[in-house]
Amino acid sequence: MAFLLLVYEKMRLQRKVNKLTLRQTQLSSRKERIAKNIEKVQKMYSSKITNAEKQAQLWASQAKNSIFNSMGLGMQNQMFNPMGGYSGITSFVAGRIGQLLAGGVPVGEKGSDGKAALVKFGEGDYNKLMQEYCSGTLKEYTEDGKVVKGKYGSNGDITEQQYKAFMMSLSMAQSNQSQAQFMAQQMSSQYESNVSVWTEAYKAQLEEEQNAALLPLEAEETDIDLDMSSCETQLADARARLDSIKQACSEEIKNSAPTFGLG
Repeated sequence: MAFLLLVYEKMRLQRKVNKLTLRQTQLSSRKERIAKNIEKVQKMYSSKITNAEKQAQLWASQAKNSIFNSMGLGMQNQMFNPMGGYSGITSFVAGRIGQLLAGGVPVGEKGSDGKAALVKFGEGDYNKLMQEYCSGTLKEYTEDGKVVKGKYGSNGDITEQQYKAFMMSLSMAQSNQSQAQFMAQQMSSQYESNVSVWTEAYKAQLEEEQNAALLPLEAEETDIDLDMSSCETQLADARARLDSIKQACSEEIKNSAPTFGLG
């Protein structure tokens, strides 16, 4: 009777070990799937954050180009070529010189108020002066190696008044360019700063969404870890008891075996 009880307990413990082993395998498989889902969510939001940062950089560079181009300081329709030598002027300066010459430059005779009269120049005058300047010939005219007073340019057909007007306009235009550059830089820096604020806020929103998406997965992973720990403890106990029962069964079989008078 005792032996039968041992056999029954042995079978019961073996079934328990088998069930716990199966349960352990199932939990391990579930945990692996959860881990993959967590990794998938993390990769997705990591990609979104990276794309947001790259998009912000693109917006900032596009805005800067747009601002500089709108003020005549960018590459769009730019006449200045940095590889063309040390001379030359930018499109901004050239355009500003044209505006100043067309509006009038105070290089004429002084009036009763002590101010020089404004002298205006037509488009043809502007084109000629600009061509002479870019060619490097807008300077005092010489004949036989001697300077001819009051004449300028390659052919001596530019007056001193025209020369002074152009050089004054050039100086003013270059000053205006420095101011415009500062303003454009300020505007682009402000935009970049605003984009940075927006990007950080968007990244914070994405992180919040990620945490919300990970919360149920991580909670399930924690539950699985607890189940696996409990299963491992129960399995270790069941195996220890099974080994003990097996040992008892072996002893019982040994003790119940006939000795034929040899014992």
